[in-house]
This record gives sequence, structure tokens and C-alpha cells, in this order.
Amino acid sequence: MFLLIKNNVYKVLIGTFISLVCLFLLLKIVDSFEKTLESIKSISIWYVVLGFIIYFLSLFLRTYRWKMLLNKHAGTIKFKSLLNVVISGYMFNNLLPARLGEFARIYHLNLLKKINKSFALGSILAERVTDVVALMLFLLLGLIFMPREFIENFSSNLNISIEIIFFSILILSAATIIFVFIIITGTWRLITNKLLQFLNKFRSSLNPDKYIESFAEGMFSIDNNKLFKIILIASSLWAIEFSMFYLISTQFNFDIENLFIAILFFGVFSNLGGIIPSTSGGWGPFEVIGTVVLTSFGANSNEAAAFTILVHLILWLPISVIGLGTFIVDFRKSKI
Repeated sequence: MFLLIKNNVYKVLIGTFISLVCLFLLLKIVDSFEKTLESIKSISIWYVVLGFIIYFLSLFLRTYRWKMLLNKHAGTIKFKSLLNVVISGYMFNNLLPARLGEFARIYHLNLLKKINKSFALGSILAERVTDVVALMLFLLLGLIFMPREFIENFSSNLNISIEIIFFSILILSAATIIFVFIIITGTWRLITNKLLQFLNKFRSSLNPDKYIESFAEGMFSIDNNKLFKIILIASSLWAIEFSMFYLISTQFNFDIENLFIAILFFGVFSNLGGIIPSTSGGWGPFEVIGTVVLTSFGANSNEAAAFTILVHLILWLPISVIGLGTFIVDFRKSKI
């Protein structure tokens, strides 16, 4: 327990440091933060409300996907109840550092229905992996229509060599292919058995077998029959979120010739930036990466930063308020 707390403290400190560095870089990127705030204030509140409604629709698909991954473990739990758990999970991730919101989501789920926690944690990780798979598919699609100067500008603005950018994309693509291969071939069972055989050599009073097996079952609960459908769902929910980005982008003076492709790359890179450890809500990396992507397409830095901050607020604030409400209601019901 002490080691777990210690590791999370390190994650919080590292994440906080990265977020502060990113926010400092953002201030260096924009010409005038006052103009950035003016751009945010100029956007009609009705577009903000409509943007959130569009984003909220994607949560229904996220809930449906998770229900598929939980499979028989979800049992008779109602879709609305599971939706409440998903929403509160996003709220906790928005408010807690080091992805502790995932554990809070499992706790909320167990308030409604007792379920194997290791399996549930594995299913949540499976969600995250399918998100990466879908984002990589969008990235590969975007590369077909990508302007030649974008990568050069992106590399220059981030002060990272083009080789490192392509190598990172290659690593993510390879990891995606390996994950899909492990699912299709059922190799995950062999890997799990080998891991358990290795751990049995160091058997102690703590028996990890049941935890590892159930976690692996949850992590690879996507069988061949579900694989295509779940990737399609993941792609659809990201398409909905990207459409919200595009709607809000039309209200800014970007003067970008390839606005649709720019927003596609914005959505992919800013969300893949969630892999980088940061403070609660991903504040910092999202803003820097999103702003750099748009300025690499030729957008004004003030407008790009304003757009990035606004869409992050749309993703962060309303769902945090709603999620807190759903959690409090279910928590009180469980105590009655």
C-alpha cells in the first residue's frame, strides 16, 4: 500500500511538472494572451452549448462499447446506470491526477453492481487501447491529405526532428498492429499463462493468479467477433468529438486552407498527447500540442490557443459538474 501511494505521489509530481512546463511553453507560443482571452469571449455561448451536446452524444457510444467489453460481467445493469458511471469516471479523471479516475470509476460501478475489479480495470485499459487504434486510423487517413509543409512546420515549432516524429508514429502503429494480432490469434492466453508460470517461481502469501487472469480477460475481452464492431464504435465516437471541434473552429479566424484536415490532426495529436503524464484533466499537453498543430497549418497563435483552451473547457467543465452529480446520487442510493 505504501509503495502504491508513493508511486502515485511521484506520478502527481511528474505530471504537475510537465503541465507547468507545457503551460509555460504555451505562453511563449502565443503573441498576446489578452488577445487569446478576447477570442474566447467573442464566441457565442450557444455554439459552446451545442458543442457540448455533440460531445455528450459520444459518451453514449463510449458506454455501449464498455458494456460490450464487460459482457456477461455487466449482467442486468441498466444502460443509464452504466452511462452515469462512465460520466463520473470522466469527472474523476478531470479532477484527479495520474489517471486515478479509472479506479474511481470501478468504485462507482461496484456501488451499483458487484463485479470483479481486476476484470473491470482490464476492460477500461482495453477501451484506452481501442481509442488509440481509432486515432491511429484517423492519423493514417490524414497523412494521405496532409500538406507537405505541415510536418516541417510541426517539427520546427516543437523543436523536434522529423525523424523522431515519424519514429513515434511508427512505434504507435506497430503497437496497434501487435495488439490487434494478439486479439485475433488469441496469443494473449499464452502470454498470460507464461507470466503466471514465471510468477509461480516466486510465490508468496499474495496469490496474484486470479488478479492477473481476470485482468487479462478484461484487457482482451475483445474477441474476433467483437473486434471490428468495437473499432467501428471507437472510430465513430471520435468522429463525433472531431465534429464538435470543427463546429467550434468555424467561429475562429484561422484563415486555414485545409481546415478540415487541420482539425483532424488537431484531434488526433492533442488526444494522443493524453499518453503524456500530466495533472488532472490533461491540462498543459493538450493546449501546447493542439496550438502547435494549428499554427503548423498556418493559424494565428492567439486564435489557435483560444480555440484549444475553449474546446478543452467544453470537454472538461460540463462533464465534471454532471459527473459529480451522478456520483453523489448513486453514492447516496447505495447507502440507503
